[in-house]
Amino acid sequence: MKLLQIVWSIFLILPVVLCAQDYTAQFEALKKSVAAKSGTALTPFISSTLEFPPYLPKERLSSALLERVFTDIFKEINTIELKESKTDEIIVAYDFVDPKITDRTSAILFDSEGKITRIKIVEDLIREAQERKLGKDAEQPIADEFTKKFPAKKIVFKTSDDRSVVGELYDIGNNKPVILLCHQFGYNKYEYADIAPKLNALGFNALAVDLTGGGTFAAHNNETVDIGKTDAAASNQKATMDRVKEEIKAAVNFLHKKYDTEVTLWGSSYSANYAISIAAKNEKVNAAISFSGLIPDLSNILSKFNKPVFMTSSKEEVPRVEAILRAVPSKNHVIHFIPKSEGDHGSSVLWNGQPYAEEYWAAVESFLNKIR
Repeated sequence: MKLLQIVWSIFLILPVVLCAQDYTAQFEALKKSVAAKSGTALTPFISSTLEFPPYLPKERLSSALLERVFTDIFKEINTIELKESKTDEIIVAYDFVDPKITDRTSAILFDSEGKITRIKIVEDLIREAQERKLGKDAEQPIADEFTKKFPAKKIVFKTSDDRSVVGELYDIGNNKPVILLCHQFGYNKYEYADIAPKLNALGFNALAVDLTGGGTFAAHNNETVDIGKTDAAASNQKATMDRVKEEIKAAVNFLHKKYDTEVTLWGSSYSANYAISIAAKNEKVNAAISFSGLIPDLSNILSKFNKPVFMTSSKEEVPRVEAILRAVPSKNHVIHFIPKSEGDHGSSVLWNGQPYAEEYWAAVESFLNKIR
């Protein structure tokens, strides 16, 4: 009986042993990527289902964005050490460059083919960064005399595929120029709560819209996303991108019809890329403003662009903007504002209380005066 028990125990254990995988190659690729501060070595081992929930689901994780995430995260890490290997996962210890960051140990998960489906340390760092930014003590728009003088009116309009888009319209009259304000990823129209009123004071009508790809920011919901939850969800990245494009085009059409004039398209971070690409082909748009539009493909678009463009970013992001512009044969239509201060990512550089807002505002106002 005892012998039968031993044999049965071996039989139960054997499939597990046989199914266990060796993840040495994957770990060594991660080690190389951390050392190089780039995801290149890791790319062959990445599953198409990789995601960093809740902020970067797989539908929104393009190859360019994934490389940016790896670059930003890996430059914070000194070294890594493999602590344990299990079925479908390994446990890795991370030593950080910043001594204020506590060293971490977390899991990397694999599918049956040995492809990476989750990297928990990246998820954790993205979530913590967002919590710092969106927390109650985070920077956000601050009310002032302009927000009281120029209140917004909520509006709802339809896309060509009959979806509802919600916006805040800052209206000062039908004979004034118009700006469409698009927020950065994870945000909503509240990003412009103290920016749009200043544009009113400068003599511009403004519409801040909620776009797909946004979310709750500073206790304000993205109402377009909330309404869209009853729609068929975007099933992949392309579907999500198509939704954003249609929402921006619908907003342009709404403003063009209401004010009977061309629209200046203003984008922040991910929406800045859309602002330039849509402005290039839309006859209802007269100019584009880009805060941290950074995808390399913008160089191809700008090469065929004949409308005024204002581009800026944080000082850290300046080399990426310069790389885009180096590939543009003629830059006469582009104004690239390089801040003297460190700045920040996206349109948030203009919020009240930002130490660098004044120099960005001066540059924006100068550009707007040229195109009004």
